Amino acid sequence: MKFRTVPVAILVVLVLSLSALLQAQMAIKEPLARVEIPFAFSAGDVRLPAGLYHISHPGDPYFVLIEKDDGHARALIYVHPSATNSTESTKLVFNKYGRLYFLSQLWTEPDQQVHQCFASRMEKELMAQAQKPEQVVIVAKR
Repeated sequence: MKFRTVPVAILVVLVLSLSALLQAQMAIKEPLARVEIPFAFSAGDVRLPAGLYHISHPGDPYFVLIEKDDGHARALIYVHPSATNSTESTKLVFNKYGRLYFLSQLWTEPDQQVHQCFASRMEKELMAQAQKPEQVVIVAKR
C-alpha cells in the first residue's frame, strides 16, 4: 500500500505544479495595456525600437514586461509599484533628454497602480550633467 501512495502523491504534486505554471503563463498573456510608442526608447538598460507594445506583469508586481507586438523586442524591468486612486487611463511617462527617451513611469488603469521605473546608467549620467528632462506622455490604447 505504501508503494502506491508515493506515485499518487508525486502525480498530485506534478499536476498542481503544472497548473500553477499554466496560470503564470496565462497572466503573462493578458496585457495590462497596449501602447503605440512612436520613438525608440530605453526601458531599464534595454534599448527598444518604436512600435506597438504589450505591457504585462509576469506574475510579480515588482516586474513589468514590455514586449513588442511582433515579439522581436522585449524588456523585463524592475519597478516600484504603488497604489493610486486615479481614474486616469493607462499611460507611459518618458523622460526625454535631447533625442533620447527613457521610460520613467507606467500608470496602469486595470490594477490602479503607478509603476516607478529606476533610472538606467545612461540616464543617471545625463542627470549628473544637470540636464533637465522634458516629460512625454503616451496614452495606451483600449
